[in-house]
Amino acid sequence: MLSPTTLAGLAALASTAQAAVNSTPCPLVNAGLPAPSLLSTVGASYIKDAINSTDLQFLAAANGLIPYGTYESNTTAFAVEVYSVASGESLYTFSFNPPGLADTHTVGVTNIASDTVFRLGSVSKLWTTYVFLIAVGDRSWNDPITDYVPELASLVAAENNIADSVDHVDWSSVTVGSLASQLGGIARDAAYNAGLQSALGSVGVPNAGGFNHSTCGDTRLMIPCNRTAFFEDFPQQRPIFESYVSPAYSNAAFQILAYALENMTGSTMPELFDKHLVQQLNLTGTFYTVPPDNVTANGMIPYNTTYSWWNADALDEAPAGGFYSTLDDMRKVGTAMLQSTQLSPLQTRRWLKPHSFLTNPNAAVGAPWEIMRAPDSPGAPVSWMYTKAGDLGMYSSMVALLPELRLGFNVLSAGTDTTNTVRIVSDILSNTWVPRVRAAALAEAEQNYAGQYADAATNSSLTVVADSSQPGLSVTEWTYGGLSVLDLLGQLEGANASLSQKVIMNLYPSGLKQAAASGNETSVGWRATFQVLPAPLDQGPFSANCIAWEVVSQLVYGGVALDEFLFTIDADGKAVSLSPRVLEQTQTRSASSSSSSLSSKRSTRRMGAMERRRGQK
Repeated sequence: MLSPTTLAGLAALASTAQAAVNSTPCPLVNAGLPAPSLLSTVGASYIKDAINSTDLQFLAAANGLIPYGTYESNTTAFAVEVYSVASGESLYTFSFNPPGLADTHTVGVTNIASDTVFRLGSVSKLWTTYVFLIAVGDRSWNDPITDYVPELASLVAAENNIADSVDHVDWSSVTVGSLASQLGGIARDAAYNAGLQSALGSVGVPNAGGFNHSTCGDTRLMIPCNRTAFFEDFPQQRPIFESYVSPAYSNAAFQILAYALENMTGSTMPELFDKHLVQQLNLTGTFYTVPPDNVTANGMIPYNTTYSWWNADALDEAPAGGFYSTLDDMRKVGTAMLQSTQLSPLQTRRWLKPHSFLTNPNAAVGAPWEIMRAPDSPGAPVSWMYTKAGDLGMYSSMVALLPELRLGFNVLSAGTDTTNTVRIVSDILSNTWVPRVRAAALAEAEQNYAGQYADAATNSSLTVVADSSQPGLSVTEWTYGGLSVLDLLGQLEGANASLSQKVIMNLYPSGLKQAAASGNETSVGWRATFQVLPAPLDQGPFSANCIAWEVVSQLVYGGVALDEFLFTIDADGKAVSLSPRVLEQTQTRSASSSSSSLSSKRSTRRMGAMERRRGQK
């Protein structure tokens, strides 16, 4: 066991440790607090507040009273659902049925329900990638696409030595993963656009490329109808970038990805879609292509099936934008993704990561995630929403997953102003629900973890607080053998007593757990950060560097890191003890703190007041 004298001696490490420690407080990413699972009890007030606020903002948006913009409320329908995987609840559903569509539509529903069918547009790309990962995993993602698509291999062989060419795509350098993450550097769509040819040709612009006809297929979608026609058409276009230079959105990339998957599995893409999604998840309102006539009556179809693009068959480009689904089915798919029911947890974690930056510092690109920074809450660490938007004809959609909160929401829209509507609705949902679910997580963490932990035999204790102004859990007091461990750590971190500096200690869940030695208890892993406040002014990019991730487990004694902690929780998820593993002791929980719940309620009231002010003109 580590003695107080030895612990004090660790201060001698200050000369080496201090140089690597930035005093700017910063949390560990993707490790805020455990996702809340008691939203109907502990978090009920936050959920009720979110529901009321969302309802009011949807009404205000139709009248131009919120800063996100105004959607067209007469001829644009939308439906939303917010759900929690951790609690197994659908938290909120809402649908808007515009009067203008009810008066003019000729087929389909006039009142949206959770099983009403919409077109998904480019959300199809997300589901295509998901089917790919279920069927064959991501081992092939660094392989050239020419390994799996013989037409492209033949093209490379015929063109010979085209590396660095501005006129020809070097398909041998385009990988499977680059296509899934929009980094292939290839063109967006087919080589022929009838509408653009008509517009430019009518004013005398010459046809530089020579393509002057549609190879076949539905001209509304600008696509060829089959594999043979696609490879006659699409490769005529020049590259945009070399692969892995810069994201460039491509629908054709997912058509090629589907062809590769068919070659890998020996099954057609519709067969794989049906096997891995529809059948395994019991999706009753989801379709790979234009649904049969008996489904049309249950579709949201503005005006008619042609004008709305309901019946525009995406054919071989269906993997890029042709799928149909419902709120019920989209929740099932999102839940399966967050719960890793069809992929391994490791595969899911690999997939839910960015692949490239964007110009917007609050956004990134995944495979094919459109990753957005989640709304900030006081004291909360930066977290990310993994989203995918879709647009096709008179339809728009949005999928959003927040792995840290195990939260998801979906938006479906049909009508004349769908892209704008989905954007506004998604802004409302994220800015309303994320802070409140975080507040619910804090309240639940307080109930489950906050309090004093003590070991009388060694005269040692820790006080754990759930504080809305701090990320993770805060440790406000830690003594061992009567000595203040935080003061000793302050010496290690370079705290200056004359400036009243002290160590701020925060705990973050690692996601690691194992069965405890007794009964139905579980040991869950947490890691600590030790930071000195106040922080100096950040004058440049290197001064502002947040390096908490660089110093995890930096201070190790006897093979055990000072920042390693284990909570033992009971069957109800409540902590019964806490073990600072470097001390090889167990401290028993004796009391809880109520200070953070007051702070959380104040935070919620502030959020409500801010929204009321935003709604005033």
